Amino acid sequence: MKKTLAFLLAAVLCLGLIGCGAQPAPSTTEAPATTVAPTTAPTEAPTVAPTTADPMEGVTAAQKYLRAIYKDAPVKTADDYVLSGVIRIGTDEYAVTWETNTEDAVPTKAEDGKTWTVVVNKSAAADTEYVLTGTVEDAAGNKLSVEFPHMLPKGVVITRYDQIVNMAYGLEDGEATKEAFRLCGVISEIPTPWSDEYGNITVNMIVDGIEDKVIQCYRLKGEGADKLAVGDKITVEGIIKNYKGTIEFDKDCQLIGMGDIPNLAKTVEEAYTLEDGQAQKAPTVLCGVIAEIPTPWSDEYGNITVNIVVGDLQDKPIQCYRLEGEGADKLAVGDTIAVFGTIKNYKGTIEFDKGCKLIPAELVADVKTVLDVYQLEDGESFEGLKTLTGVITGIPSAWSDEYGNITVDFVVAGLEEYPMEAYRLSGEGAKDLAEGDTITVTGNLTRYKDTREFGKGCTLDAVVKGE
Repeated sequence: MKKTLAFLLAAVLCLGLIGCGAQPAPSTTEAPATTVAPTTAPTEAPTVAPTTADPMEGVTAAQKYLRAIYKDAPVKTADDYVLSGVIRIGTDEYAVTWETNTEDAVPTKAEDGKTWTVVVNKSAAADTEYVLTGTVEDAAGNKLSVEFPHMLPKGVVITRYDQIVNMAYGLEDGEATKEAFRLCGVISEIPTPWSDEYGNITVNMIVDGIEDKVIQCYRLKGEGADKLAVGDKITVEGIIKNYKGTIEFDKDCQLIGMGDIPNLAKTVEEAYTLEDGQAQKAPTVLCGVIAEIPTPWSDEYGNITVNIVVGDLQDKPIQCYRLEGEGADKLAVGDTIAVFGTIKNYKGTIEFDKGCKLIPAELVADVKTVLDVYQLEDGESFEGLKTLTGVITGIPSAWSDEYGNITVDFVVAGLEEYPMEAYRLSGEGAKDLAEGDTITVTGNLTRYKDTREFGKGCTLDAVVKGE
């Protein structure tokens, strides 16, 4: 009996040692126990990584989609272009914001936010490389951006009549200009006479003597249109299109008047886009009616300040600050005047800067032509013929009986800083020309090195002898 009890006691002690002492080695078929790194605070629960989706996943997809849309878009952008303002991925929408690193290409957001229009400077002084950046944003404010390289080519400001004609003749069949243009030309034919029933007429005109590029004025309207005849010099404005090979002003084009009447309203509208302290890059000329005289003529300073209204732009007056020139001392409200100078925005006032000049109103078109000539590069020239009137200031080459011509320098509207030359000028009266004579010359305008001139072959149309 004692032996049995002793054996049972030994068994119990053995089991106790197994429970309280070293554990047996785990089986090789069992998974090892998981090791948990200790926390800094033994009482805290271990940190577990979140299992929610990546918050940038959606905006990343929108970024990739935006890149795919525009990665093959043209790099060279000479005209305004439209961009998307919203990206949709499934049922989610992502707003897109656009910006550039140049003032020559400015993105503008539409009121509904669905599109942006990049307005480019079509008269950029030089080729301009810039970066267009699109930024997508989700509802939570997460953002990602994409950059696209662009290049704005040097601007070709289409203001000259020959440029407009050449642009029109480059239109494809059915294509039309996006904006209205104005041209002056001589009526060469009247395909459809005036209709009292419809109140219009169709005429063909030749611009600047470019006879191989006739412009048709289809169903032309306007005061005086019923009295038009072949040989009349007229100014017409409207949308130009290519209709089955005929280059024409579209129906409802308007007769602006007889003779050359430049589009001055456009200059005023552009002036009103200037920011405070900003000035137009080049001088210009305007013709308008004096509405107010803020500062009367000063004998001491030899100038006057007047406000003028161009056309029917009553809400966009132009101030002519410290205006100088012959006749400026006699100006009155209601007078129609022409002014030359540089326009700027001075603390909200759109004005010709001090030193602006009063010029003859009948020479506005001539002055605009001179300014266009001064925009030519060396070796460039106008297509077709132009006519200018000015006063002779010098005679570089006297009359030659052998060659039958003379070379004279002259200025238009007294603008001595913009001299012109009539090279090898011929015609009745050319032999007797002298400084101070007022001449009218027709020919091809060009730039030869630093000289702006009528090229050889120009002709003297008229002369008024100086006193």
